[in-house]
Amino acid sequence: MGGLLRSIGIAVALACALPCALAAPSARAARAAAAVPPPPLVLDHAWIAVKPGAPERRALERAGFRINPAVNRHDGQGTASITVEFENGFLELLWPDDSVPVSPELMAAKAKFVARSNWREDDWSPFAVGFRRTAATPASFPFETWNVTADWMGAGRSIEMLTPRASHGVSLFIPVNGVDEAANLAAIRAGGPGAAIFRHPNGARRLTALRIISPTAAGLPPAAEYIRTAGAAGLDEGRAWLMEVTLDHAAQRRTADLRPDLPLMIHY
Repeated sequence: MGGLLRSIGIAVALACALPCALAAPSARAARAAAAVPPPPLVLDHAWIAVKPGAPERRALERAGFRINPAVNRHDGQGTASITVEFENGFLELLWPDDSVPVSPELMAAKAKFVARSNWREDDWSPFAVGFRRTAATPASFPFETWNVTADWMGAGRSIEMLTPRASHGVSLFIPVNGVDEAANLAAIRAGGPGAAIFRHPNGARRLTALRIISPTAAGLPPAAEYIRTAGAAGLDEGRAWLMEVTLDHAAQRRTADLRPDLPLMIHY
């Protein structure tokens, strides 16, 4: 009888210990994940310089993307844009617009937007990529930065540029306002017109990766290596200007190649 009781006791102890043993790796994994610091920068959005009025939008629409009907006017900067919205970011088509006022101190900046929109005829990059700060973002970066202001940003507000002033390459920056993912998700849950801009006919929902290819090393600013190491975006040298965007980790295993209308490939 005593042997039987000992056997039952051992069996009960093993039964109690088994769930604990199985749960332990998960608990360790959760603690390890919590201990990993956030990256210093995360992808927010990207824009492509296009022709006035963005006739290139039709290529995005043919690929199953819904264009936000609002046109953004950047007063003081002389540009306008339209966007394709995702839960956690957006793609923007931006063009120099002579109907939008330009501040005297930003006339040179307006000329740069014109050059970027003429990227096929000159050596300017048509691309810009914006990043959001995180709790791990340093107070200063190991490369040149500078700030730019314009009327549309509001008093006392500016964009932090991560690309040197004179660069013709990819423009990297930290925007005035980063994407508010929580607000976007709330709008989607609420339904109606506010949700419609996020519901693309092709089913794409989230911006998960971005890579820029430059035809020359000069097209990649000094910050490129830092951005790559942070995992915020890919910046590489290749044969021609190209932006590769990945949505939803390419869960549908589909690719939309929008060339020659746009130097853009979208994996979703």
